[in-house]
Amino acid sequence: MSASLTTIIKRKLNSAFYVALRLVNYIPYYTYLHGRGEKINLTEEYELTFTPEEKVFLKSCAASYNYFDPDYALGHRQKELSLYKLKNVTYLSNTGVIKLDDKLIVESGLSVDRITRCKAFRDFTVMLPLRYSTGIYTTIQHSHWADNNISLWFIDSLPRAYILANTVKEPVTLLMWSGAPDYQKHTLEYLLKDYSQIKIKYIPKHYKIQIANFYLPSFVTSSFSGYLPPQVTKWLREGIWNSYSIIRSNPKHRIYVSRSKARFRRVTNEADFIPLLEQYHFKVVWPEELNYKQQVQLFYDAEAIISPHGAGLTNLLFAEQSKVVELHPSKIMKGRYMLLSKGLDFDYTPIIGSKGDSIEDFSIPLDVLESWLQENYPTP
Repeated sequence: MSASLTTIIKRKLNSAFYVALRLVNYIPYYTYLHGRGEKINLTEEYELTFTPEEKVFLKSCAASYNYFDPDYALGHRQKELSLYKLKNVTYLSNTGVIKLDDKLIVESGLSVDRITRCKAFRDFTVMLPLRYSTGIYTTIQHSHWADNNISLWFIDSLPRAYILANTVKEPVTLLMWSGAPDYQKHTLEYLLKDYSQIKIKYIPKHYKIQIANFYLPSFVTSSFSGYLPPQVTKWLREGIWNSYSIIRSNPKHRIYVSRSKARFRRVTNEADFIPLLEQYHFKVVWPEELNYKQQVQLFYDAEAIISPHGAGLTNLLFAEQSKVVELHPSKIMKGRYMLLSKGLDFDYTPIIGSKGDSIEDFSIPLDVLESWLQENYPTP
């Protein structure tokens, strides 16, 4: 049997399986929070402004998705940071989202798009019933489709703890997946250590829990955006630097984050420009070879960071102050880390490479990189 025919058969079987799951209400329909429960606003919404260069880049990102991405060049609204007090919800521990009146609440999964891409909703999981009739519960977790994804943890999930820490006064239990990686448990526990009203309860991801009283913190980010308000990043950065006992007296360095050991989105002409980077005192690093404390220290000490697009750029959060160059394949361009850099007030430059192949491997124009190096560091 050919590979293409096998793929077609698998897709048809998967499609039939999803229909069957919908018929037995395993995959719920969705609704929104508007008009439900009590809403407490911690901050008000506001609009971001962009430079002409930022607008051009964000429009290019949107165009590379055929405008599937929100076109932030037309305006980016930072929504208010809010806490919703809800009654009688169903918490799904395989995803960290909730149902209300038997419909999935979109805001508990960030967006409809994130929900539809969540692997946990596409793979059948036995869900065991539980009931929490007393006490108040909450969560910051979203999606086991990214169990060990640092971007979704540090940019999408963990910032929600800021809302809890600054709104909740009464005792509340935060539900967290027991199989979470150590760095997730470490950072969550440290950031909340001084908030005695919030207790963390680790649970498996096979429970459907009926909860009488539930607090839902909003997502700080918007879909496809890495922008975080300055007060949130300050709270996160200081807490995480302190949690890992980061040394703040090290000399600064310049780093190139290589993806040569990754499975996709590698820069095919990397070997051609590494000697050039070395002339400008950049060193090549592979963050996946470091433990998380070493990664945070590495980025804290970086005064300049050059990297292909990838989740490793989440570590920009931990740079004290840095220039950022992000390398993109032209076929698929994403503004997530440009927007993260904007919230951090970092100098950000995108370099657009070739279209990229089937696994997004691509090359970059060496003359553009060299021009940036000469402009920013005239004497290598």
